Amino acid sequence: MLSEKELFEKIEEAICVVLNAPEGEIKKESMFKADLDAESIDFLDISYEIEQRTGVALDFNEALHYITEKKGADITDISVGDVFDYIIKVLQQKKENT
Repeated sequence: MLSEKELFEKIEEAICVVLNAPEGEIKKESMFKADLDAESIDFLDISYEIEQRTGVALDFNEALHYITEKKGADITDISVGDVFDYIIKVLQQKKENT
């Protein structure tokens, strides 16, 4: 299993590939729309790239549901850290179910 640092690096790589972001620009606090200029169509590609690098299928609808439960339904943007937290949760659930 990946360490949290390695997992974040894989997520960062996936986002950089899709959004053509320079290495080191992606932070946990980076907001997808406001900071990274991501559009809704990009999330599908980001999901695919994250799955390829981590083995975790990332369903942004489920992730958004998880994030809105945590932060409130009135959010308009999500951070890389939000996605990271969701993936950690998915990995923990996988571990518990095995």
